[in-house]
Amino acid sequence: MNLSKRNILATLGVMVVFPALLGIGCRSPRWNVSTTKVTPASVEVDLVGVTPSDEPYWKNMRPDDYWKPDSSIRSGATKVTTRFQEGQTWVLSKDNPIWDKWLAHGVTEIMVIANLPGSYDNSLYDRRRVFLPLKAKAWRPKDQTLEIEVQDEFVKVLTPSKGKR
Repeated sequence: MNLSKRNILATLGVMVVFPALLGIGCRSPRWNVSTTKVTPASVEVDLVGVTPSDEPYWKNMRPDDYWKPDSSIRSGATKVTTRFQEGQTWVLSKDNPIWDKWLAHGVTEIMVIANLPGSYDNSLYDRRRVFLPLKAKAWRPKDQTLEIEVQDEFVKVLTPSKGKR
């Protein structure tokens, strides 16, 4: 085989194998998401899958609009919901079928949003919601679990981040 044929075959091999390797590294991992309520109030919490194309929408959405009765924003979200009555912990398992749906749609973040009692500024910085990037390199979790705490006035991420997400 001459040099040019060998180069062509090598180039074709790289074109086929390299994208496959890149795809493996780009998939978002599945996490256990542990949400603990430490407020005495009864609250509802949603975990919403966010794709890169929907990220600006979710980050600009006002939490009061999301929690309005019969909200089309909330009903249209690809989400899981829990209702806390008393202090307890709820875990969304990494084996939950919602992950299949989220990852099939290209979800790269989860928005955790809590319907807390009281008045809030309802701004972009409203602390009733947080965004969790799903990249493995974003977190230092214990047991593949991202830990969230729902407090009286805000949602707090307890899992240490690895710096800039």
